[in-house]
Amino acid sequence: MGSIAERIALPKRGQRPPGDMRSSRRARARLWDRVMTGVIWGIVIFLAALLLAFVLYALIQGVSMLSLKFVFGADTSGTLVGPFLFNTFYILIASLLICVPIAVFGAVYLVEYARQGVITTVLRFATETLAGVPSIVLALFGFLVFVTNFGSGTRLGFTRIAGILTLVILNLPLMLRVCEDALRSVPRELREASAALGATKYQTIWRVMMPVALPALTTGVILTAGKMIGETAALIYTAGGSAAVNNWFSLDPRLPGATLTIYLYELHAEGVVANAAQIQNGIVALLVIILLVFNLGLRWLAGRISRRLAGATK
Repeated sequence: MGSIAERIALPKRGQRPPGDMRSSRRARARLWDRVMTGVIWGIVIFLAALLLAFVLYALIQGVSMLSLKFVFGADTSGTLVGPFLFNTFYILIASLLICVPIAVFGAVYLVEYARQGVITTVLRFATETLAGVPSIVLALFGFLVFVTNFGSGTRLGFTRIAGILTLVILNLPLMLRVCEDALRSVPRELREASAALGATKYQTIWRVMMPVALPALTTGVILTAGKMIGETAALIYTAGGSAAVNNWFSLDPRLPGATLTIYLYELHAEGVVANAAQIQNGIVALLVIILLVFNLGLRWLAGRISRRLAGATK
């Protein structure tokens, strides 16, 4: 019989602990797993409830203001809301039409064709740095480069095209990074299987990789579009604070391009309009509805495109 100290001694390194000790460790691990899972679920539910409460509050406060007269007629200040709404869609769609193809093709080149080295590393570092630049800085850049001739004279002026170009520069780094991450998330086995079946690199990219990466790409487009719709600083210095009233359905990019967020900012900053609070609530509810419809519509369209790219018949 050994001593008591020898019988209760802890196991040495490399020696398996007794069964009761292993079961105790597993019990503690399961307990911590349940605790952390509950904490994470609690945070998720809290954030989702907070977002839902904000959306419902915005809709309840402003949905009573929404009508055809509110959008296409004059509000209590004599200003049309319709031109600002049209400018919002005009600048959003035009910016996405420029930003998304450049980001997608750039990501395809970086992931599939570019030689990984110093140049690609510098390029990725530059895009990540530009993605973190405050919008007010790029707004001043757009003002100096697009609106004026580096601070003197007029180049494009306060126009829609100046706002579009500034939004593209502001959101292109983020969109490029999202597209690159989406393409890199595609399993390599799919590429190898496609190559084994005799598919070319082009066919592999557009028939195999794109359908798999499309949900992540769609999320990136939705986030970018939401950022564009809610952008104010980058547009107030480039698109201006007014909108054309007489010919606001015109597609001329040289017209002033104030959006709904700019009009909302002006109402809140000045506060001299009668019933300004009600008009602000209506604009907020309108923006929330636009975002919801845009997100749902884009996800539906992405599903159709994904099935088409994958070769589905229905």
